[in-house]
Amino acid sequence: MTTRPRVTDADYTRLLRLRTRLRQFEHWSAEQASAMGLTASQHQLMLAIRGHSDYDGPTIGEVADYLLVRHNTAVELANRTQELGLIDRQRDGTDHRVVRLALTEEGRKRLNALSADHIEELARLADVVDELRDTLQRS
Repeated sequence: MTTRPRVTDADYTRLLRLRTRLRQFEHWSAEQASAMGLTASQHQLMLAIRGHSDYDGPTIGEVADYLLVRHNTAVELANRTQELGLIDRQRDGTDHRVVRLALTEEGRKRLNALSADHIEELARLADVVDELRDTLQRS
């Protein structure tokens, strides 16, 4: 059995600060999405589509994995987002049984607008993470 290091009062303070900043980021992000007429989940879906490494786009199953939701939840989310004209479903060029998701032009515009602000906010969040990492490395 391995011995765990003692957790200090300062460790609890740092953990609280990090978790609070993460929650603040999530709250801020949801507000930004709402201002663009999206739910936070729709924003995450669009990000999963755009950030997917395969040029052909992700499948519903891959999106469900990214979002940590069940397959049927991802299907419903894709349906609602497609109704807004922000994503499309496309048959895979090689295996026609596979359906892939892609952003529409309007979906790209909204995601681009959201992403620029998110990158700036993530830079501020990185400062908190860097401080925590530096403190832990010195311990």
